[in-house]
Amino acid sequence: LHGYLVHVGTNAIAMVFFLTAVCRTLGPGLGVAMALVAGTLGNLCNAWFYGFDHISVGASTAVFGALGLLGGAGVARRRRLGLQGRRAWIPLVAGLAILAMLGTGGHRVDFWAHFWGFICGGVLGACVVPTGDQGVSNQTQVRFGVVAGVVLVTCWAVALS
Repeated sequence: LHGYLVHVGTNAIAMVFFLTAVCRTLGPGLGVAMALVAGTLGNLCNAWFYGFDHISVGASTAVFGALGLLGGAGVARRRRLGLQGRRAWIPLVAGLAILAMLGTGGHRVDFWAHFWGFICGGVLGACVVPTGDQGVSNQTQVRFGVVAGVVLVTCWAVALS
């Protein structure tokens, strides 16, 4: 659900780029599922931060969760390759720069939702990437994708009822 049409469009465009990169890193089913989990956890953190009566609209938290997934996965991969210090953290810093450019200004922007999505995605990306690099079977990818799809459809059905 979104507050206005521009918000829908910017989320959709950003998600095409970020989610495509996540799916190339983790696989299509796991990538979509992890972006959904990052968005969910980010929204829960945002609700805890503001108080549970806070109303937030949009899928921005999942968009920035996908960006965080990329950053966290990039750091984990670089550290596993033996990079140390600042060079290992470049993907996460690049993600923070994109968060600063795209997620901090504008009409009715919920910066904290974006921030929490990014943080949750970063943690998940750092934890999940070893599984993604070893390869998740096609059957498991399909299972993750189906579960993510069912959750999304169910949430929309509840929201619209």
